[in-house]
Formats: sequence, C-alpha cells, structure tokens
Amino acid sequence: MEINENLQAERNLKGAEFEKTGNLEKAVELYEENVAESFKGNHPYDRLATIYKNQNDIENEIRVLEKAIIVFEEITLEDRLEGLPKLFRFKNRLEKAVQTQTQLAKLARQKKSKLK
Repeated sequence: MEINENLQAERNLKGAEFEKTGNLEKAVELYEENVAESFKGNHPYDRLATIYKNQNDIENEIRVLEKAIIVFEEITLEDRLEGLPKLFRFKNRLEKAVQTQTQLAKLARQKKSKLK
C-alpha cells in the first residue's frame, strides 16, 4: 500500500478544523485513517488519545497510544532525532492510561460486590 503523506497531512489539518468546530466524530474519523496507515508524526496519536481520554474511552486511548509507541519505536530506529522524546512521552501516557483503566476496573468490582 502506497502512503500519500500529503493526504495524511491534509487529514490532520482537516481533523484540527473539525475539532475547532466541535465535530469530534469527523475529526476522529480522519485521525483514525492516519493511525491505520501508521502516520509518522505525533499529531493524530496525540489528538486521538486526548479525545478518547476526555470521552472516558480508555480502551481506545490505550489502543492509540500502543500504536504510537510502535510507530515511534520505528522512527527511533531510523535515527530520527524527534523520535525518542516522543516515544518516551507516549509510553508515559500509556502507563497513566493503563493505571486509570486498572483503577476503574477496581472501582467497578467494588461497586458490583456492594450490590450483592
């Protein structure tokens, strides 16, 4: 599959415009296309992780961050200087998201056991 970097950049720009106008559904759709194509920049991963976090959709936040880590591990191997700090940032965000997911699951179990 041939990747069109201009199209990917255009999706990011349009996604940002949709976010500004409150059309998160369309923004997510465009960012997800770039994530599916392993876009080699942080924008769609950052934006999707933030949108999903704000929507309390921890599973999708984690999925996007895991994909970002894979992409930025490749970028780091290619010796692109910006790769390593972004890789560390995505790993840190993933760790926090997993902690949140664990805490929410624990709270749900506690609530369920109190209902019995």
